[in-house]
Amino acid sequence: MTSHVFFLNSLRPGAEAADYERWLRDVDYPTARSLPSIKSYNVVRVDGPLREASAPYDYVEIVEIQDLENYRQDIAGLPGRAQFVEQLRSFIGDAQAFHGTIIE
Repeated sequence: MTSHVFFLNSLRPGAEAADYERWLRDVDYPTARSLPSIKSYNVVRVDGPLREASAPYDYVEIVEIQDLENYRQDIAGLPGRAQFVEQLRSFIGDAQAFHGTIIE
């Protein structure tokens, strides 16, 4: 059964969106999309609220996976994981993560 993982991310103070988005295209997309547990992976820039509200996050990551445990194993065993996480944290401050299943 297909599941999704969602990350709600805010840029760290002082981080530039253009630099993060370049890293995303050059490093994050190729790395994530190489993991066998990931069926698709996209990041959406939040341009603003749809209704009268605040937009507390700058980006939403949408990861389509087949199996949550396989995904967790792939992430834990990622070659160069420490350096990858360090690079990510240089851009992203506040973040929340959720997983769920599509209702069919």
